[in-house]
Amino acid sequence: MAINTIDLFEVFLSVGYGASYGKFQYELSKKQRERDQKSIEREMKNKAKQNYYNLIYQLKRGGLIEEKEKNNKKFFIITKKGKGKLSFLKKQHKESLPEVSYSSEENNKFIIFIFDIPEKEKRKRDWLREVLKKLGLKMIQKSVWIGKTKIPKEFLDDLFKLKIIDYVEIFEITKAGSLKNLV
Repeated sequence: MAINTIDLFEVFLSVGYGASYGKFQYELSKKQRERDQKSIEREMKNKAKQNYYNLIYQLKRGGLIEEKEKNNKKFFIITKKGKGKLSFLKKQHKESLPEVSYSSEENNKFIIFIFDIPEKEKRKRDWLREVLKKLGLKMIQKSVWIGKTKIPKEFLDDLFKLKIIDYVEIFEITKAGSLKNLV
């Protein structure tokens, strides 16, 4: 209630003599919104600070970093265990596969998508099948898919980044013939 009284008093002094009730209410709500916004910002800043300290604590506890002091200044160094974990995470990130969500557009021509990805690239092959399914293509064989969908450029870019573009063939069929029975 003290905050409301302070806001009320400040607004009363700022709007001046003869201000309407509507103007008074507007200024009061504006003042309260400003106070609420500052409170939210302060809370978010404190939460970010606490997250930072929690992260540092977890890294120290895990033996990944050490705190050192030099010339009355604190700094962190990464330990041998930390360097190993960092290289593992970099490798894992490098090998991660892109998201499976691409926007698909209907096409009036048939697309035949054929691939022959080696067994050592099994994860990428499974990812590719999942993407083709999400794009709306139908499986004819495990490595032959067909549908009336435009292939997104982002998807082709990801095939290139994953270095599997050489194992893929994409055909566009203008005269369907017996393909109508398949789709």
